[in-house]
Parts: sequence; structure tokens; C-alpha cells
Amino acid sequence: MRQTLLILARALRRARVPFLTLCAFLLVATIATVWWMNSTYPRMAKQARRDEVVFWHMSNELPLEDRSALLGYSIRTGILPHVLPWWEYDRHMCSAVVVKYIALFTNIKFVHASAWTLRTKRACPTCVNNSRKLSTIWDATERFAPDGSLTPDLLETLTQEVKALEFDPNKVYVMGILWGNTGYWERITADQADINSHVALFVRGRVIHFIDMGDGLDPLRMETLEQVFEDKRLKPVWVAEVHEKTPRGKSTAPEFRLPVTTRELAFEQRVWPWESLQKFLIFPSRPWYAPDRWHGFFQRADTLVEKSLLYRWRNGYDPYPRRFYEVKKEVAP
Repeated sequence: MRQTLLILARALRRARVPFLTLCAFLLVATIATVWWMNSTYPRMAKQARRDEVVFWHMSNELPLEDRSALLGYSIRTGILPHVLPWWEYDRHMCSAVVVKYIALFTNIKFVHASAWTLRTKRACPTCVNNSRKLSTIWDATERFAPDGSLTPDLLETLTQEVKALEFDPNKVYVMGILWGNTGYWERITADQADINSHVALFVRGRVIHFIDMGDGLDPLRMETLEQVFEDKRLKPVWVAEVHEKTPRGKSTAPEFRLPVTTRELAFEQRVWPWESLQKFLIFPSRPWYAPDRWHGFFQRADTLVEKSLLYRWRNGYDPYPRRFYEVKKEVAP
């Protein structure tokens, strides 16, 4: 963004555009843009919400075996159904992605929260706390320094401990992870909850998570544990098992297991390729030039601009899967 502004400034200087002319042009362009978005955004937002409701209503009808079959298809093919709106792909939505995929693959519903409050989030005083649907099986929080740092040897030790955990292939896990380059450390420490800046879903040997690490890759990733921790930028903090809510007053959590099935359930969705989509994510939700107290405004503006643009000119791409269908396997003669 900074480089783009510098290039634009140099181009204007070379073109010798009069200052008043430039100001008049910018004013007209701003008024036209605001008018266009004001006239189109409410309709786009309503349609986008309708698409989301239709998809989740469809997915809520899936029996548990179909959910397991859908997961099996995604793991075999490496293709995930996309359930995050396009205009949120340039924001930090790791927790939302984990919550959505847990709902899709297990039908267990969690309250959306920031990564560092996911384990303890409660939507209201009488609502079910996320902690009643998670059982922590490994936690290294106390082994981190107050600033979130680890010695190289300790990082290697924690990584090896996570890899050595006896994960049940038919259970679902959430992993709390700290990214050394996170821009949220002040908020993490202020909230006094967990110290992880990132969360990921771990199921059947695959880590499903959403993170933009500046490497140009699609932020929606499905990787092995080795791939996640190989460059040592991500530090494991805790691992928790997902299950139905623990009955109030009881310490034993009900076990949740995905059914074992050889079936596969595929989905129909024309996915917008990341190589193309990222070119349209033009409005930064956390710009470098704005103080933190303004970031809420910029995030709302980010949604307003990109939802208006991306939903209108989506080139036939589907924001959510349109249908699920059984994969017909060839029968050996």
C-alpha cells in the first residue's frame, strides 16, 4: 500500500497536475464512489446474508456420517469447501474459519471469538461457554516468557511434544498457536486470556487453518503438522479436544467421534482462485498509517468497499458450496 502511494505521488509530480484540478477530481470521485456504494451496498449485504443462511441451512441438514464423508473427500483431494466471505480474506479470520469448519464437519457450534479468547468465550451470561465444548489435552502456556518468546531449544521441544501426542484419527482438535510476527500482542496481554494469536483445526492428520504469513500463498491452508511447524515461525501453545457440551456440574465430557466411513461426499462450488482474488482485496483493514484506535473504522470501510465490489463483480464464483453430492466410486470388475 505504501509503495502504491509513492508510485502514485511520483506519477502526479511528473504529470504536473494542478493542485486544484487534482482536488476537484478527488472530490468528485469520492462523492461518486460514496453514492454508488450507498445505493448498492444494502442490497449486496442482504443478498450475501441470504447466501450464507441458505448454505448453513443446507449443511445443518447433513447427518454425521455425511459430514465425515465430506471431510474424507476434502482430505483425499486437498480441496476444502470455502465458507469464509471473500471480503474477509485480507483480515485475521483464523478463529472464524475454525468455528465454521467445526460446525460443518461436526455440527458442534462454538461462539465466534478472537483466537486468544476462543477457549473461554461466552456470548452472554446465560449462554454456553466454549470451554464446556473443549477439553485441553496439552498446554505449554507457562513455559513461554512474558513477552511470548521461546528459546530455540524449547521451541523444538514443544513442537516435538505436539507431534508425539496420541491424536485419535476420528476425534477433532483445536490448536492454539502463537505467531512471532503477530500484531495483536498488546491486545492479547490486555485481555489476560490465552497467549495464542492463532488457532487451527486438527483432524485426521491435517491442520486446517487460515493465516496470511506474507508468502503469497492462499491463506486458507490444509497442511500436515510437519508443514505447519517446519519454518519455526509458529509456536504451539495448547491443544484441546472438541466434544459436545459438558453437562453443568459434571467434570466428565461426552466423547465425540466422527463415524468411520468409506463414502465420500463432494461439493459443488466454483471457487475464486486466490491468485485472482487477492488482486481485488485493495482496501487494508489495518492500514500501517492509521493508529490502532482507528482500525475499527477501517475494518468497517474494508467490508463496505470490498463487499460492494466483490459481490457485484464475482464472475460466476460461488461464495459458498451450492450442493453436496455422493462420489460414485468405480466397482472393480
